[in-house]
This record gives sequence, C-alpha cells and structure tokens, in this order.
Amino acid sequence: MQLYNLDTKITDRSYQILDSHIKEQKELDNIRIGEIRVKCRDILEKNGIFEDRKNGIVYQNMENELKKLEENISYFNGLNLEELTRNKIDTGIENITVKLDSLEQNSDFSYLSDEYTVNRAYTENNIRNYLFNYFDNYKANTVDLLIKGGYSQNTIDNIENDILEYVTSKNSDILTEKFTQDGIKNMNSLNDSLEELSNSIIKEAEVRFNCQVNGTVYDELKEKRKVVMQKAKKLEDLMYQINSLESKANEISGSAI
Repeated sequence: MQLYNLDTKITDRSYQILDSHIKEQKELDNIRIGEIRVKCRDILEKNGIFEDRKNGIVYQNMENELKKLEENISYFNGLNLEELTRNKIDTGIENITVKLDSLEQNSDFSYLSDEYTVNRAYTENNIRNYLFNYFDNYKANTVDLLIKGGYSQNTIDNIENDILEYVTSKNSDILTEKFTQDGIKNMNSLNDSLEELSNSIIKEAEVRFNCQVNGTVYDELKEKRKVVMQKAKKLEDLMYQINSLESKANEISGSAI
C-alpha cells in the first residue's frame, strides 16, 4: 500500500483552507468590534466627553481595550479552527489508508467520520466573559481618567451607569449571540470545506491506485480538467432547466391574458 504523498497533500491543503477561514474570522471579529466602538463612543459623547485634545487619552484607552478584546476573541476562535483542522487531517489520512487497504483487498470501503459538533454553550460562555472583561476594564479605566481630568462626579456616575446598563441589557446578549454565531458559522464552513477536500483526496487515491495497477501514469491535470468539465455540464443542465421553467411561466402568463 502506498499513500502517494497524499498524506502531505491533504495536510498542506487543509492548512491553506484553515488560513483562509482564520482570515475570514478576523474580518468578522473586526466588524463586531466596530459595533462595540460605536456604542462606547456614543456613551462618551452623550455625556459630553468628545474626542479632543483633552479627552484623547480616554478614546485611546478605549481603542487599547478594544484591541485586546479583538485579539482574545480571534485567538479563541483560531484555536477552535486549528483543533478542528488537526482532527480532520488525522481522520483524512486514516480514510486514505482505509481506502487503499479496501482497494488492495477488494473489500468494501467504510468512510470514517469524526462526527464534528460545535459546543455552543462553551463558545458562548467564553465570548460573554471576554465582553464582560472588556466593559469592566473600559469602565474602570475611563472613570479613572475622568477623575484625573477633573470631571464632575455626576458625569462620571452617568457614564458608569450607561456602561452597566448596556452590559446587563438585552443588547449585550444580542452582541454575544452575534460573536458566537459568527464563530459557529465559520467553524461549520471550515468543516464542510475539509470534508470536501477529504472526499476529493480519497477519489484521487483510488485513481492513483488504478493507474498503478494498470501500469499507467497518473495525470493530475487530466483529472482536474475532468472535474471542471463535469461542473460545466451540471451548470449547463441547470441553465437549461431554468430556461425551461421561464418559458413555461411565460406560456402560462400569456394564456392567462
């Protein structure tokens, strides 16, 4: 039995797919961080704390805390994505081995699945803690800076109350849900992409095995062209069905008139 370097191939391509999903996750996290930024600025401006020379340090502190929050959430999501990828690579290599064994022994092939599921409660709890810690640090640092800046206790109390009100409101739960859902959707997308890759590598293993048995040379470009042609044929069939439906719809519409 030979792996034909398919173990290396599935590993390399899996990490390429992982990199694209980590990049996408960071983009999603950045969008949500932007929503928090808007809310925090609104609280400050509502209470007369604008981004000027006097209060620049307050806004800079906010940006520093937001950066920490984004790094923490992205790191957490990245670890989950990496763990999924490692598990899929291990399972993928095992499937290649099992496939080649079944071909050599002329026996049935049983696809091994790791039955991937997301622990939603675990993810949501971690995100909630990250957000709580952010707002807690943001509140404490902002109050400290405003005291040093000579602001009235009334202004400081109002800002504290506004921050606490948001953290304990339904809006905070919605924000937690957005972060959680973003991460889960990206995990599911990564899982699907790695499953698709695994199946394509298994098919390649079979083609390579048959080429070896028949004494022919495996042509990867030929196989890629074949896949492209198959997809083009499916697209052509789909367009034909759509045109047929549109034609029938027009006939019905004309008959009704």
